[in-house]
Amino acid sequence: MKKVILSGLVLMIFGFANAQGTGSRFGIKGGVNFPNSSSDFHENENLIGYQAGIFSEIKTDERFGIQPELLYSTHGLKNKFVKDGIAYDHKVDMSYLNLPILAKYFVTQGLSVQAGPKIGFLMHAEENGINITDHVKTIDFGLDFGIGYNFLEVCSVDLRYSLGLSNALDFHVGDDNYKIKNSLFSLAVGYKL
Repeated sequence: MKKVILSGLVLMIFGFANAQGTGSRFGIKGGVNFPNSSSDFHENENLIGYQAGIFSEIKTDERFGIQPELLYSTHGLKNKFVKDGIAYDHKVDMSYLNLPILAKYFVTQGLSVQAGPKIGFLMHAEENGINITDHVKTIDFGLDFGIGYNFLEVCSVDLRYSLGLSNALDFHVGDDNYKIKNSLFSLAVGYKL
């Protein structure tokens, strides 16, 4: 079911981009994720990940545009804490297929500010090397904010902050409930085809 929904979303977004004619460009992009996940843990170390995917820049006029993307994205988290005299040491790695849809305002030629919603579909999750995909929420919601710069007509660079709105992990240790929200900074380079 998840594949059917995701395929439908992709077809709608990129079909819309095609319908816009000469105001749209497709491209590929890749970059680095710097997690800033918020959690209830005492010691929390975020693990750097990466992202890669496709995008379409649809300019509605000289100042405004829409940029839907489809990105495979990874990041991780290490946490240590002591509960009732027992030391817990966890490393969690997660990968998502993210679909951000960003509104873009071009401040000057090439320079834009961006903002929009993001939905993420969980692809895989591991804790200390053990598959925990069935224990992590399959859909993740967030808001992306950032700046971008287009140069050489076909290249772009984006710096963004993705604010996690939903709990990706929600588990219990004894009577305590621990929650983690996926938030991260990303730096990505794009190339328009």
